[in-house]
Amino acid sequence: MKLAIISDCHIGKRQYRTDENNYNRFEWLGYQALNENVDIILKEKPDLLINAGDSFETPNPSVLAITNYSNAMNKLRDIPTMTILGNHDFSFANMNNKCSAVSITDHTYFADYKIKTVELEGILFVMMPYIYGKSEVIKDYLEECEQIASQSTCNKKILVTHGVTEKYYKDSFISDPIMLSDKLIEKFSLVIIGHIHTPFDYYQGKTLVISPGAMIDYQAHEDHTGPIFLDTDTMKFKKVKIKTPHIIKLNCNAENINECLSKVTEDIYKITYDGDLKAINDDLFITAKNMAVNLIIDIVLHESEIDASTSSIALNVYDWVTENHSEYKNIFINAKEVIEHK
Repeated sequence: MKLAIISDCHIGKRQYRTDENNYNRFEWLGYQALNENVDIILKEKPDLLINAGDSFETPNPSVLAITNYSNAMNKLRDIPTMTILGNHDFSFANMNNKCSAVSITDHTYFADYKIKTVELEGILFVMMPYIYGKSEVIKDYLEECEQIASQSTCNKKILVTHGVTEKYYKDSFISDPIMLSDKLIEKFSLVIIGHIHTPFDYYQGKTLVISPGAMIDYQAHEDHTGPIFLDTDTMKFKKVKIKTPHIIKLNCNAENINECLSKVTEDIYKITYDGDLKAINDDLFITAKNMAVNLIIDIVLHESEIDASTSSIALNVYDWVTENHSEYKNIFINAKEVIEHK
């Protein structure tokens, strides 16, 4: 069986700047990335698409987010889909009302607030969505998953879940209520895990543990996002990468700042600038600012410049308020008097 695997799409996530028309560049790049993933999946023609959780950024997403997700999933209507809820999809209110935004699309196999199983071509698939609750609730939940795996007579068992593995915790010290122990993982042939935005794979004993990573990882320093395709007979897999925004760090001076600005792409820039501000071309800066998902220039201030620049900034603010909003200039005076009397 050929599996296509995605996770952590976070559809509708708004990050960084929004323009005067309420257009958020990051959000729209998310819709673009979703459709690129879908196009790749259609070309690969898998037998089953698995989504390991966090389809949306919030449990009650906008109409725009729902529409884009629904339209993308409708393109895959000829491919069976298996989807679980992640922590961003979960809410107690929705659970009590037995609903979720993810359910608006007719997924072939779907698990929202409890563990569900299905057997396909002799393989047991255990769908374990993310849940919140008291520690004893989580403990019983994990034990239920282990019991299901122990009682199954299938030669191959696949767990689709959303959480943190024991090994990942040991390596990164990142904890989570849904902590998958080594003992639990070793009950399965394959564990597909969402929640961790960085792709990884490793073997726990004879069990292959694989994370597809987030559809867009805004904390990444390289392109590493895209769907995974896995053959359940051989357990061999490949990742097809797509271009998504990632962090680019640059150190610039007066000689190369404008060249760097002219090459800005749809990424997240953190530029450290050591040079005269007058050397920055205003037009290039504005163009770069509009092109980048986010652009920050940290100005290096030398010791001799710090006092002068600080006093200059304070003076300029006071002068601007006095000139443009004289009715508020007393705020500065009152604040000064309060500080002096403390």
